[in-house]
Amino acid sequence: MYLYALDDEVEELEVELAALTGQARLNLLVATAWHLRQRESRKALQLADEADNLLRNSTLTVEQRRAARARLAIVRAEVAALYGEFDKTERLLAEAKHGFSAGADVLGEGDTLLVEMTAALEQGQMQRAMSASRGAQACYERGGDSLRASIALAWHIYLESFSAPLSCAALLDELMADPDLPKHAALEALIAAARGETRFSPELTRSAVLFFHSSEIARQAGMIRLAIMAASNAGAALLKLGDFDEAAACYDWAVSRARQTGWPALIGFSLIRLGELLRHLGQLEQSHVVLLEALQGFATTKSGISKAVAYGELAHTLLERGMATEAAATFETAIALYREAGSRNSLAEHLICHARALSTAGDPVAALRTISEARGLIDQLGYEALGVELAEALAEIHGRHDLALPAEMEAPNATLHYLESALQVGATQEGWLAPSKLLLALGEAWSNVGEGKKAFAYAKQAIAADQRDRHKQAANWATLMQVRHETERAKAAAEHHQQLAATLTETSHTLDLLSKIGQELTANLNPEKVCNALHRHLGTLLDASHLSIWLLARNGDALELCHHVENGLSVPNNSAAFDKDIDKARQCIAVGQEVLLDLDTEPAVEGRGQSLALDMPIRTALFGPLVVGDRVLGAMSIKSSHQSAYGERQRLIFRSLCAYGAIALDNANAHRDLQETQKKLRQALLELEDASLTDPLTGLRNRRFLAQNIEADVALSVRSYQECAADGIAQSKDGDLLMFLVDLDHFKQVNDKYGHAAGDAILVQIKQRLQQVFRDSDYLIRWGGEEFLIVARNTSRERAEELAERVRTVVAAESFDLEGGVSLYQTCSIGFACYPFVTEQPKAIGWQDVIDIADIALYIVKYAGRNGWAGLFGEQHAWPELLLCTLKSDPKATIQNRALRLRSSKSEVEIQHALDQVAPSAMEDNS
Repeated sequence: MYLYALDDEVEELEVELAALTGQARLNLLVATAWHLRQRESRKALQLADEADNLLRNSTLTVEQRRAARARLAIVRAEVAALYGEFDKTERLLAEAKHGFSAGADVLGEGDTLLVEMTAALEQGQMQRAMSASRGAQACYERGGDSLRASIALAWHIYLESFSAPLSCAALLDELMADPDLPKHAALEALIAAARGETRFSPELTRSAVLFFHSSEIARQAGMIRLAIMAASNAGAALLKLGDFDEAAACYDWAVSRARQTGWPALIGFSLIRLGELLRHLGQLEQSHVVLLEALQGFATTKSGISKAVAYGELAHTLLERGMATEAAATFETAIALYREAGSRNSLAEHLICHARALSTAGDPVAALRTISEARGLIDQLGYEALGVELAEALAEIHGRHDLALPAEMEAPNATLHYLESALQVGATQEGWLAPSKLLLALGEAWSNVGEGKKAFAYAKQAIAADQRDRHKQAANWATLMQVRHETERAKAAAEHHQQLAATLTETSHTLDLLSKIGQELTANLNPEKVCNALHRHLGTLLDASHLSIWLLARNGDALELCHHVENGLSVPNNSAAFDKDIDKARQCIAVGQEVLLDLDTEPAVEGRGQSLALDMPIRTALFGPLVVGDRVLGAMSIKSSHQSAYGERQRLIFRSLCAYGAIALDNANAHRDLQETQKKLRQALLELEDASLTDPLTGLRNRRFLAQNIEADVALSVRSYQECAADGIAQSKDGDLLMFLVDLDHFKQVNDKYGHAAGDAILVQIKQRLQQVFRDSDYLIRWGGEEFLIVARNTSRERAEELAERVRTVVAAESFDLEGGVSLYQTCSIGFACYPFVTEQPKAIGWQDVIDIADIALYIVKYAGRNGWAGLFGEQHAWPELLLCTLKSDPKATIQNRALRLRSSKSEVEIQHALDQVAPSAMEDNS
């Protein structure tokens, strides 16, 4: 994966990505997100999120997934840094470093360090940024990537050029002289930016051209941050040259592009330069507003040169607006930031400006103290060029205030002394020429003390200096125009060669792309999605604002419009225009090839030459048959609002997509037919399965249904009791399974007297009555003959007696309707038990045994006189294994021993009589 990709390379990635779906998109998603990180930051994040989702279910190896996640982390880290989200940036950088380090990916580690460099620059951490660029270069050299290593080196030189322009100029000459230096737009942009910085003071014209060239090349490489900063720096150079129009053009592009990105610090940086330009144009109020907005861009940045520059420019504007006190305070903030950033050249310059502001604000003592610090810094660092400005500032301060005179003064006053001193300091510097402003100030000062001769001499020198400056400005403009012309000519030649290369590769690229689109289409088994994919790709590859697809009906005669889109909008097929289109569709099917229409030369037909969706004229239409082997599926057409829109190349693409679309639609139709058949088969199987679980007479469930479903309910109930016991909390009241056995009393007599049809009618009506008592989620089961089993799920055992009485009542309360207008009252007996039977040991007695216990309770009711209910509950102190054994052999003894608790609707006398009668043999014989 490249460090920086060119625009056409990214465009190819996006086109290929659009033709892919699912897991096939993963690798291209990661690469595209990486190369869009500055081009379109928000889109890069969206692609990164999609890639993350695909990674969760990908078949990549552990190493490949780790590398992909690390790459996505540095995409997000760079975007977060550009948006000023620095805590998030640091976390993502750490994640990326760990991922690349674990995979021993030194190139990935180098890329992470370059992203760290960007993050450091956004936070004003120049030393960290330079260290990161050096570290990246070392990683790339270890990985054997000479292009990446050269780019990292160029980044380092560019950053260092701000503090050491002379030494960096030598390094750049050495780098450019290397015959093995790789060729790449990113490297070219960085070298041009670094050269522009090193020539900013001595050669403003060349600096402006270099910055402008760097900005243009950086845009092609997706280095949007560098492009905006280089354009701003080009504007700054042009501003110093007095070319306000060109400076404004540079600033306008920089501000507009920065606002598009939404990156706060970069917006702030571009606005600084615009505010400076407005000040030079005399628009001080607008400059003030723009510079305040620029500072908002650095709200999350604690330090940094850009923030210092913003405060410095704002202070200059405040001073020119007559707000000296505010200007002094703002200069003080700028100076503190320059101290923190270690930018001593800018520090000395702003100390002098601060002194002027303090003097204007009426504080000459603080002004002289600040001048003293600036002089010490100038002497320490050898910044002779600032000596002139310092002397001019002293002249201004002494001219405004009554201060002690300098000890070495020979001039009539302190103002003249320092102005003459400025002239002397400048004369010691090689190539320095006195500016007209200084000479005019000297002439005025000498005139004020009555020295007309000296004043006149300086006035003449000022006029000559002004003429010299004008000639120099004209020469600069001429040089600038010449360099621009050379640059444009070289650019035109390069574009011509690129066009030739593009022509040679276009056909190959188109064929490859069509192949991938064909794979996507034919792999899709949804007809609507196939049509949508055809529309998407036709809109990308051809001038096709309209798409229509007709398919033959199943009888093979009628041609039906199944898909029609105009300019992204679906249009109803109820107009005369569609009738004419369908004629052309039939024509292309009949001749077996595409039909091309130039509607500007065709006879006028109402509706045909006009878009239905947007009232746009249609000038070209192309129809093609959809054929698979010897079978015709239908036809497809596209339309354009441009004349002669479909040449041979476009028709080749359309022909290919017709072929792929026909195969895809045929596959989709076959798949649809198969799905319909499978759906019918599944439905039949479900109905058969349901029938096997249902009693055919009553429609209630049967024993097989219970066997398939009860285990899950039992497991849930047991787990509920066990978890409560482990946590030491009270058992939930809805964790029980209540099992009711319902037997219709004397049902054999009904069959004997009224016939089996009457008995069946009662059994059917029993279902409806049971449904009045129990929920849809409970199990209602025909257990056998006239006996029913109900399992009340997730129900408290405290409700068992209530539910049993409701069953008894709902059966006995109303008569049952038989054939011939006969009605009959019927009663029932109910026995019930709860699972778990012994709650302290929920697994000890199985659910089948609980049904047996309910059966014993049912027989107790029967012996007690029927038409009632009885339930058996296990006591907590009972031994489950012994309890079950004794209950089945001797129910009465088990109940009397208080291992069981019996609850019933019958009287105590009736129950005692029943217990005396109940025995295993009796239970087996009783009906």
